[in-house]
Amino acid sequence: MSEFFYVPAEYIIDQHIAIEGEEARHIARVLRKQPGDMVWVVDGAGKAYEVVIRLVAPEMIECEIQFEHHHLHEPDIDVTLAVAQLKNPSRMDWIIEKATELGVRTIIPLQTERTIARSPKEERWNNIALAAMKQSGRCILPRIAPPAGLAELLSESGPYDMKLIPYERTDHILSIAEALKHRKPPRTAMILIGPEGGFTDEEVRMAEQTQFTQVSLGRRRLRTETAAVVALSWVVGNE
Repeated sequence: MSEFFYVPAEYIIDQHIAIEGEEARHIARVLRKQPGDMVWVVDGAGKAYEVVIRLVAPEMIECEIQFEHHHLHEPDIDVTLAVAQLKNPSRMDWIIEKATELGVRTIIPLQTERTIARSPKEERWNNIALAAMKQSGRCILPRIAPPAGLAELLSESGPYDMKLIPYERTDHILSIAEALKHRKPPRTAMILIGPEGGFTDEEVRMAEQTQFTQVSLGRRRLRTETAAVVALSWVVGNE
């Protein structure tokens, strides 16, 4: 797969794109691209462009659009992942990266009863999501929402086609495979992933009252980041 470069939509005017800053330096100095060469540009808002380089300057690459693609490499389903914020920052970084690679549209750091509060690293998380978007060939940059409490999130969760809450207690709970098997493919979904200590019984009851379905990810107890990847893989891979 070709390397992708990011230019915000507001900097794409008519058929012309100016690539600046670190992206331009990488094209000119590392890849040594020349006028006439083709590169890919994504705008983070759902469009990807095949462009031809017209001018290579030290801090700017001027390009002309040849082909425009909509939702290139994007899943059909719009998935929101609400995941409990983790004590270890590197593990939260990993979730942001892998969720982006798997096609999530929105990531909400979640505060639960068993969450150890941490200051959000919004700029860092956005940079991680941006790098993962380009690496995976996506053209939509996931939105990293401000942290939200579970009660607040549930009250505003809205009419998603599917709402899932994986839970470690497997007795009398559908597996995620069974939950997805006999239903019409959803267009929108929200997945709740609990903290290292899991959701409390009361939190699960609150989620069920707002139409979340309990599902099992298997008999083994998974780390938060593993549960997020497994659940997303089932939901996005089932489209």
